[in-house]
Amino acid sequence: MSEPVRIAADAGRGLGHLVVTVLDILKEVLERQALRRLDAGTLTPDQIEELGQALIGLELRFAEIRAALDEIPAGILETEGRRPQ
Repeated sequence: MSEPVRIAADAGRGLGHLVVTVLDILKEVLERQALRRLDAGTLTPDQIEELGQALIGLELRFAEIRAALDEIPAGILETEGRRPQ
């Protein structure tokens, strides 16, 4: 009989933080593009407002995700399974 496979809590948490880091980079790219469009004068006042609200919403959601990752109890991320025989 095979031993259960366990994934360390730190591995799951680390993967979550990696995903958030990639999303942060993407958000920075979006912010830079928004600033370029703002400087070029290609946005209407309504578009500027919508863009600002969307970027604020992203930042708030990322903060929630980071907080959730930091609060995950160590035992929750451990999984049990059997290797194929």
